[in-house]
Amino acid sequence: MNLFTPTVLGSLDLKHRIVLAPMTRIRADENTLAPTALTALYYSQRASSGGFLISEAVHISPEATPVWSIYPSVAELGGQVPGIWTDEQTDAWRTVTRAVHLRGGLIACQLLHAGRVAQPEIAEHPLVKDSGLPTPSVCSSATPIRQSDEKGNDYNWDQQAVTPRALEKCEIKRICEDYQLAAQNALSAGFDFVELHAAHGYLIEQFMADGVNKRVDEYGGSISNRCRVLFEIVEALLDVVGNDRLGVRLSPVSSGSFCTQQYFGVSDSSPETLYEFAVKGLNRYKLAYLLLTEPRVDGLSGYEQDSQALLPLQNTKYRELFQGTLIGAGGFNPKSAQVAIDKGEYDLIAFGRWFLSNPDLVMRLNNGADLNVYHRDTFYGGNEKGYTDYPDMLRLQEGSCYEYRQIAQETIGSRLKTIL
Repeated sequence: MNLFTPTVLGSLDLKHRIVLAPMTRIRADENTLAPTALTALYYSQRASSGGFLISEAVHISPEATPVWSIYPSVAELGGQVPGIWTDEQTDAWRTVTRAVHLRGGLIACQLLHAGRVAQPEIAEHPLVKDSGLPTPSVCSSATPIRQSDEKGNDYNWDQQAVTPRALEKCEIKRICEDYQLAAQNALSAGFDFVELHAAHGYLIEQFMADGVNKRVDEYGGSISNRCRVLFEIVEALLDVVGNDRLGVRLSPVSSGSFCTQQYFGVSDSSPETLYEFAVKGLNRYKLAYLLLTEPRVDGLSGYEQDSQALLPLQNTKYRELFQGTLIGAGGFNPKSAQVAIDKGEYDLIAFGRWFLSNPDLVMRLNNGADLNVYHRDTFYGGNEKGYTDYPDMLRLQEGSCYEYRQIAQETIGSRLKTIL
């Protein structure tokens, strides 16, 4: 079995096991918070016959939406994260899915509520102001993101994070309904799957982790109580999308190991027990897949080498716990991806940065061609630069684009001579 062995996702056929990982790009229209024509081009460039793409995080409501201009670089470049609670947003996503389907691809809409990560600025957005809709910042408990100094926090924001409001128990139903509306809109927009983002320190993980969740009702305390929101939202989404069309993303943590992952200060006192309970609990549902983020985050701090790829996998233990299709993401290169498939550690592999910089990654992996090296400075916000201008092999053969450096696939994962 290899990356090009056909498989089934839910009830739909895939021709290969190479997945576009969900990646925040912050290039939605600033006025409508809808995807643009560039967004449709971006996803269509990366679509392939029988291939599977997962969208960037798409926010289910104003309350769920962070304004990333609190990062100075995004404020300078412009752009926003997209939503899917309005008709205009839904119509714009329909253009994206149509472009992907024309290339023979399948695509999931990843739904997100950012919880305490979303700050109050969104309330002043013209789309939100005077709408009467709930706004940030909310969380499982009134537990703020830790401040690193008087100017900001650990995530290079240019301001302090506010103390979030603890959601009332009666509001959990509303949150589930917000997810359901977003899922209905996603299906209307033509998405083939819906993915629940329950990872990376956002709202659902803020309920799951006892470092944040200090509740004393049935949504706090024991692990089963803290995972209640996860399962209730899964059930609410299945009522809308049906079996075999819902995926879930988790980012399990391994405490005391050489490498852990922690996002936006969300931590738990017994992470292995927590995530084992959550993964086993998801077996109750007929999901299309479970996507796990590998905790190889050290490489995110800079690119001197592809150091993530040198670290062993940590979340393959969930292979024995989860009975459905398992997708791995985080630090994979062509060689390590193939090894993971060969060993049966994952059923599919999601590539992020290498798919970002190589729109025809599937073809390049199939024939061993060199890859475009990604540019971190253009990951978030801006225009077509670092978004839709990465060349495919045809453009390179025509000699029309030499701006981006190329790297041989077999050298990825070894130390590079220069910082890229």
